[in-house]
Amino acid sequence: MDQMRQYIKISQATILERKENIFFNSIVVYIKDPLPEEVSLTNVLHRIEKTIPKHLVSNVEAIYVGAFDFFKEKEINAAYEDGAIYISNIQDNEDDLIDDIIHEIAHAAEDQFGMEIYADGDLEREFLYKRQKLLEILDAHGYEIEKSYFFDTEYNEEFDDYLYKQVGYDKLIFFTMDLFPSNYSATSLREYFAVGFEKFFLGEAREIHKISPVLHKKIHLVSHLDG
Repeated sequence: MDQMRQYIKISQATILERKENIFFNSIVVYIKDPLPEEVSLTNVLHRIEKTIPKHLVSNVEAIYVGAFDFFKEKEINAAYEDGAIYISNIQDNEDDLIDDIIHEIAHAAEDQFGMEIYADGDLEREFLYKRQKLLEILDAHGYEIEKSYFFDTEYNEEFDDYLYKQVGYDKLIFFTMDLFPSNYSATSLREYFAVGFEKFFLGEAREIHKISPVLHKKIHLVSHLDG
């Protein structure tokens, strides 16, 4: 990430001339590589500004959009690191870009409000309870997997690979239905929060409350803090 920061050189004067590159009146949005013609950055930023409370982006200093080498290396299309959000310029449509940005804003909000989100252990307990249920479901369907993975809240690449390659995300969607906000949210506690955050602000708050009441409570809490 440090190399990436060094690689991207931004002209402040140029940025100020391009209003679409200023987010929440203070966050620089730099387009390293062009977005598809049908994706309007201006529309995307305005829609997010109307959706996300401003205090939740306090830890975001800049957003970089482009084709970055580390995306291919890590097989990802977005990341949050040291106050910056990195987003792939390969997007299907504006909604796709909005999803990615809000998801990474969730990780920024985690850094800002980590104590409020995790300190009491309630969210971790809810997550691990769901992991236990997922383990029981996979066991019942004949899947063999290292059980210790299910009790580790951190992201584990081997566990993710198993879910993706051995179980298959198509089947995992069925197994995690009414249990997790999405199949990917089962991969770690942080992703559980971030996916829930994303869905909460994109019109699925009621669904989050139904399947993950503690997660809903935490997102509601941080959304009403003044930072």
